[in-house]
Amino acid sequence: MARKAKEAKMVRSDADLARMIVQVAQAVGADRVICGTETGVLFGHVKERGAGLSVVAATPNGDTYDALKRDGSDALRLSMRVANKYRQARHAVSMALNAGKVAVGDLVVCAVGHDLCHGGGDLVLITDVEANVAEVALSEMVRLTDGIRPSVMEVALRVACKIGMITRQGKPIGALFVLGDSDEVAKGSRQLILNPFHGHEDPDRMLTNPAIHQMLIELAKLDGAFIVRGDGLIRTAGAFLAAPKASVDVPAGLGARHTTAASVTCRTHATAVVVSATDGFVRAFSRGELVLQMDPEVPLGPIQSPGA
Repeated sequence: MARKAKEAKMVRSDADLARMIVQVAQAVGADRVICGTETGVLFGHVKERGAGLSVVAATPNGDTYDALKRDGSDALRLSMRVANKYRQARHAVSMALNAGKVAVGDLVVCAVGHDLCHGGGDLVLITDVEANVAEVALSEMVRLTDGIRPSVMEVALRVACKIGMITRQGKPIGALFVLGDSDEVAKGSRQLILNPFHGHEDPDRMLTNPAIHQMLIELAKLDGAFIVRGDGLIRTAGAFLAAPKASVDVPAGLGARHTTAASVTCRTHATAVVVSATDGFVRAFSRGELVLQMDPEVPLGPIQSPGA
């Protein structure tokens, strides 16, 4: 109870946070303020108080972005919502550079409000913009466990986005890729269909092999999950994963596939990538929590080549 009371006390109002952002930006002589916001309210407070400051609103919320643009505000649509506020800030600076909102060498104040990264408090970051921030690996946005290779996470998210785009085109397809700790994941599974990868040579079972990506999209139309080793080898598809009762935090409105993803990552050291058959969003779960959400239609900008 004491901890919850302390956390509640730490939550600042948007007006108080805006006042802090403006004071910091004016004190350091910032070239640009990037205001990470879910609703646009924080951005409005910063603009009101920060006369003379160059401020851009950065939001992953499509409705907020559209409303800001209609008002003539300088707005940037973020391609992903990240649970970790520091990674969210890095993503915002990266996309701002790619969009020409900031330049290499600029001194930037990047603020992330608690409404954007729930439960993590507020962040006001002062940083020089460096050229290498323009390219962010998708795998940097998720803390990988159990030896999951960054390239495997990158490709899983890219394939998931392709599936999400198909859903957005009116052909609802859901998918679940469970990466890493595959022995433990398999212990809580059973096949809903015959394993379509049984007997195939390893190269034809690698998630990182572009030649099989269309097949993965077709297999996603069937029920069940893909179980993938940390090195990218697909052990099986069409697997039913039990979702035992566990302390997981799944946002309201998300269905059984997301609950399963949260549960299996709580029970094991795996990371799960889910495509919603309802809205096409791509979400990643780790340690029982939602850690990343991507809109498949928002361009990502330059991405680092996946590492091994």
